[in-house]
Formats: sequence, structure tokens, C-alpha cells
Amino acid sequence: MKQYIYPIIRGEKQVGHGFLANDYFITAVHILRENDNAYVIIDGEKVEFDKVVPVYVGRGRDNDPNSADLAFFKFNNIEGGFSILDYTPQKDDVLESYCLHKKEGNNDNEEYEIDIEPAYALGEVEGNYFHCKCYRHEGSSGSPLIKDKHVIGIMHGGAVVKELIIQKRLSIEEKQAFNLKDEDIICSFLKINTVMTFIDNAKAI
Repeated sequence: MKQYIYPIIRGEKQVGHGFLANDYFITAVHILRENDNAYVIIDGEKVEFDKVVPVYVGRGRDNDPNSADLAFFKFNNIEGGFSILDYTPQKDDVLESYCLHKKEGNNDNEEYEIDIEPAYALGEVEGNYFHCKCYRHEGSSGSPLIKDKHVIGIMHGGAVVKELIIQKRLSIEEKQAFNLKDEDIICSFLKINTVMTFIDNAKAI
């Protein structure tokens, strides 16, 4: 499989993900705002985000579900990537969350491998975001959610069910309705049609 997903690095730590789709490099903007001097290496070329101008940058993490935790870039001589599918997951859809993790026993920041985990759609949409049960770790933000080899969402963040209940972001009734356990992780994803709208607008300029 050709590499379309890349780790975003700050220092020696992976702080997030980005991926190529429709000739753009796409990620979650909160990663870049929370990590000065972050960079990505694509085809051996190091790109420092502080030194490039994004085609679009959204508001990032806030409490408005109609905002967009999104940034995308057009890098010189870098094209291709995943194709994008305008699809909103339905309840019980089983999707694929693509992430990277460092190869075991390897300390080289460039030595990563694909980790694919199932993501179970809850069928719930809040503004520009939808939610899935998916076991992901810190640093997964910005990674793509895949259906039939097409990107349909971008990882925004996640939290454990019991924490969501304490924070009153999830009710006991919702937990029961979605058949969730306290230790389950609920991840939110930016809908890809939001991204498509901004890409279309950028092309029109």
C-alpha cells in the first residue's frame, strides 16, 4: 500500500497525524496550534508547518459543533492520496480507523507502520461531527476514518465513556441506548463533506 498517512512530529514525539487526499495534506488544526515547531516528512522532505501557509485553517477545538478542527495544505510536488467519499455513517456501520505507530524496538522517528482498528458508528451527528466507538490512543488526532478505501472522516478527539458521563457530555440513557461500557472510548470525527466544501472553495479562488 502506498503511504498516504504520516506522523506529525514535534521534537522526537509523535503528536498527531496527517494524510494526503485529493492532492492536499489534511490534518486537525488543534495539533498544530498545540505544538509549535511541528513537522512532517514526506518522500524524504521535511516540511515545517510554521514555515508554510495553509490553504485553509479552521477554528480548532472549541465547544461549537459547527466549527471545523481542520487545516489543509498544498505542498510543492506532492500530489495524490486517498480519495474522499461524502458519506455520513449510519448506526452499526463498521468502519476502519487508520493510524500509525512506531515499529516495535525501533527508535527512528521515520519507522512507522499502519495500525487499522474497527470503528463502530453510533449513528449520532452533532453539527460537523459524528461519533464512533473506537479504541485509539493519544496522538491519533488528524488520522483518517476509512470506508471502502475512501476517507469519510478525520479524527478530532476521544474520551472514555465514564469520563464523558462525569463531564455531562454523555447521559446514562445514551450510554444504555448505545450499549456502551464505562471503559469504551468514544471518538469524534469531522465529517468529510465539511472538508470537501472548503477544498471546493479553495479551488474556486
